[in-house]
Amino acid sequence: MELNLKKETIPYYEAVSETPFSFETTQETIVPDYCQDVARVVDTTGMVLVHNKEMTPDGRVEVGGAIKATVLFIPEGGTDLCALHLSIPFHSYCEGRNLASCARYTVSAKLRGIDSRLLNPRKLLTRAEITLEPVGYCQKEASLCTAVEADESCGLQFLEECADTTVITDVLEREFPYTEELGLSAGRSGIQEILDTATHIYPADSKIVGNKLVLKGIIRSDVLYKDQEGALATLTQEFLFSQIVETSASEESGMAKATFDLTGYEYLIGTESEPEDTHAITMSLHIRSNVEVLETKRLRFLSDLYSIAKNVVMATQPLPLVEDVRSFTKKQNMRETLETAVAVRQVCHAAVSCGTCTCQVGEGMATAQIPVTIKALYLDENDAVLLAEKNILVKGEMEAEEGSIPHIVLHCPGEITGTPTPEGMEIRFTLEFWMDTGKQVQKLCIADASLEELEPSAQRQPSVILRKFDQSTRLWDIAKQYRTTCADILAANQVESEQAIPTDKLLLIPRRKI
Repeated sequence: MELNLKKETIPYYEAVSETPFSFETTQETIVPDYCQDVARVVDTTGMVLVHNKEMTPDGRVEVGGAIKATVLFIPEGGTDLCALHLSIPFHSYCEGRNLASCARYTVSAKLRGIDSRLLNPRKLLTRAEITLEPVGYCQKEASLCTAVEADESCGLQFLEECADTTVITDVLEREFPYTEELGLSAGRSGIQEILDTATHIYPADSKIVGNKLVLKGIIRSDVLYKDQEGALATLTQEFLFSQIVETSASEESGMAKATFDLTGYEYLIGTESEPEDTHAITMSLHIRSNVEVLETKRLRFLSDLYSIAKNVVMATQPLPLVEDVRSFTKKQNMRETLETAVAVRQVCHAAVSCGTCTCQVGEGMATAQIPVTIKALYLDENDAVLLAEKNILVKGEMEAEEGSIPHIVLHCPGEITGTPTPEGMEIRFTLEFWMDTGKQVQKLCIADASLEELEPSAQRQPSVILRKFDQSTRLWDIAKQYRTTCADILAANQVESEQAIPTDKLLLIPRRKI
C-alpha cells in the first residue's frame, strides 16, 4: 500500500562556475598626426569593458567589448612622458558545458597582461591577454517530505529533522551611472594633461531594509597627470557609493553578495560648472552590478519512518545543504623591493594588480595563492622616465572547516607609496583578502514509502529484551530495530529523555504493541 507523502518544494539557484577562458587579441595602431614620433614605449595599461553578452543556440556565451588602453611613451627628440589612448575591440566565446542549462549567467573580464612595441616611429603593435570568468545560475528545486498520511492502526513512527541552509534565491544585474569630482588642494600646481587613469571598485556592505536591498561600494580613482610645470604627479581619491534595488528576500534572514564592473568611463579636466578649473577632474563611470541574493531557510523534513505493525519499503534522496555561510576580510601589509639597474631619483607612480585566486582547504585552514603584479614609473638621475615591474605570488591563510567551500578574492585598497632605495625602490601597499565560505553537507530525506504485511517470522519477538545502550547509537535506531517506540522504551526504563539513559545498565526493550 502506497503511503501518501506530503511534500514541500523549495526553489533556489545553484551557481555553476566554469573554467576561466583566456584569449589574446592584437591591434596595430597608426600614431595620430597630432602626436610626435614615438622613440620609446615606457608602459601600456588598460581596462577591459564588457559591453554585451548573450547565449548562442549552441550553448556558448558570446561576449563583446573593448579594452580601453593607454600607451605611455617618450617622443623622438624629447624627454617628457606622453600618452596615446586606444580602444581595442574584442569578440569571443565562453565555452561551458553547463551554461546552456542556466537560466541566468554573468561574465567578468580581467586583463591578464598588455604591452605595446614599436613597428616604426609612427606605428605600434599592442597585444593584450584577456581572461573571461563565466558563472551560470541553474534553477533547482529541493523536494522535502514534511508529513505522511496513514491509518493510526499502522503504528507509523516518524523521525523529523530540522536544518538550516543558505541558498541563492535571486540573481540581479543592474547598470547605473556615477559621476564625481576629484579635487586638488590649492597648494598644488594645476593639471595640464591627464596621462593615465585607473578605477577600482570594491564591494563594501549590503543590507536589506523592508523590500529594498541597499548595496554599498568603494570607488578608488588613481590619476597620473602632468602639472602646469610639466612635472609628473598623481591624484588618488576614494568615494563611497550606494545602490538600491528591490528584493523579496527577508530582512531577517536575507543577505547579498555583489561585484561591480565598469562598462565605460571618462576623466576630464574641470567641472560642469567650471570647465576651465585645472584643480578639478570630473570622473564619469558606467557601472554594472552583479548581485546574488541569499536567504537562510529553516527546513523541517522527515528523514526516516517505520511501522510497529507492518513492514515499510522506503526510498530516500540526498538533500544538499550549505551551512555556516560567512563573509570576512583579512588585511596584509606588504613591502616589496623593485630592483633597478640605475639609481632612482623619484618614484612617480606605483600600481598593483591582483590575479585570480587558487585555494586549498586542509587541516582547518584555507590557503590562498594569488599572483600580484607591481609596477612603478620612476625618474633616474638624468630625469629619464623608466618602468620597473615585479611579479610575486602572495599567500594567505584563513580558518576554514573541512568540507567548506571558500571563495577568496584579493583587493588592493588604499594608498600605494614608493620610496627610492640603494637597490631601486620600496613599494608599500595593503592587500585585503575577501573570503566567502560555507560548509556543504548532505542529509537524507524520504522520497517514497509503502507498507507491506509482516512475514510470520518477523511477527515473533522475545517477551523480554535487554541490551546495553551505546551513546553512539540513537534511541530511534533501537526502537526501529525492535518495532517499538522511543516513548515506550523511556517509560519502561523510567527515564525522561534519551540523554538521561545510563550507559552502565542494561536497557529494557518492551514488546511492541500492535
